[in-house]
Order: sequence, then structure tokens, then C-alpha cells
Amino acid sequence: MHMWYWFGVDLGGFLFSGYNVTTVWGLVATCLGLAALAILYEAMKISQIHLQPTVIKHVPKMTSASSESSSLLSRVTPKNFRSYTRCGNCLRWTLQILHWSLHTALGYILMMAVMTYNAYITIALVVGACIGYCIFGPTLIQLNIQYFQRKQAIMECDKNCEGNLATGR
Repeated sequence: MHMWYWFGVDLGGFLFSGYNVTTVWGLVATCLGLAALAILYEAMKISQIHLQPTVIKHVPKMTSASSESSSLLSRVTPKNFRSYTRCGNCLRWTLQILHWSLHTALGYILMMAVMTYNAYITIALVVGACIGYCIFGPTLIQLNIQYFQRKQAIMECDKNCEGNLATGR
């Protein structure tokens, strides 16, 4: 196994013991397949946003005064989370879990491909990721901005929150 980048065609057993890459055409096909997986990885980021809950419920203000031990997370109670994961939303929750698992597994497979230290494989993955970002990047940025704007419109800051925003915390 190489511990530095190298340009070569004979990868031997690549990622799986039965997948042997020994010819130029095998390497080209492998590089094209990995580039396609890198594009798919970028596309999955958009579908993850679509699977996230579309309605952000308003969490009522706490009536007690803020203290050092209280935080913004203290407003999210197990009761709020439980209402999201009830059977009405079980399918969406299950899809989110399955999507996250597939996205993570694909990321690890792509990482293992780079760890072969074959320069052709790395170049193919970088090109595939760049193509995926060129295709899906603007949509991803737009969806993130929309999600942030919806979240911002619903949130109401109390004086402590406004103070934190002013100081940059």
C-alpha cells in the first residue's frame, strides 16, 4: 500500500477484495464512477434539506429570568421533540435517518477511495465534487438562506438575545 500520491493504473483490489483494477479502461471506468458518486454526494445535500421539517414551531418564551445556567437550548423540551417524532411524522423521521446513513456511508467510501493515494482517483473525485457543486451549489445556498430566513422570522429575541447579537456571541 502506498503512503504517498502515485500515478499508476494497477490498483489491485480497490476498496473491495473482488474488485480488481489492472487496466487503463478499468481505471477510467472507476474514475468516472467515483466522479458520479461525488456528484451524487453533493445532490444528497439538497435532498437532506428537503427532508428537514418545513414548519418551525414557535417555542414560547420562558417566564423566568435568564440566568447563567439557562440557554437557548433550554427552550427546546423533550415534549416538543416527542411531538415531532410521533407516528404522523414517523415516515419522514425514518427517511431522514436512512438518508443521513446513506450520505454518511457514501462520504466514507469516497474518503477511502482518496486514501488509496492514487492521483487519478483523487483528481476524479475533486472534479466530480466540483461539477456537483457547480450544479447543486446555488440551489443549496438558496435553500439554506430560505431556511434561515424562515427560522429568523419566527424567532423572537428577548433582551438577552439582542445583547448577545450586539456583542457577537
